[in-house]
Amino acid sequence: MKLTVAALMSLICTAALLSISEGQQPEIYLRCQCIQTHSGPPIRIEKILSLKVIPAGQQCKNEEIIARMNRGQMCLDSKKDWVISLKEKMNKRKVKSQ
Repeated sequence: MKLTVAALMSLICTAALLSISEGQQPEIYLRCQCIQTHSGPPIRIEKILSLKVIPAGQQCKNEEIIARMNRGQMCLDSKKDWVISLKEKMNKRKVKSQ
């Protein structure tokens, strides 16, 4: 009898918690991934394994470009001419490899 009452109370508490959280929107954390960006000197394309381009949006007002290299990754300044050129060259390299 005690087990049945405990199970019933547990079920009621769970239902109450679910009904409270049902109307709330999930928390969304908005932040940029790049705190600092590298603007110079230019990095040679041979040293870069891949580029990850994250367009501007709700999470960050800036376009973010993250270069992955053998020794880690680095955020690049998306407004610099050499970064724009690098991005175009990497896109061409990606198209050729497919």
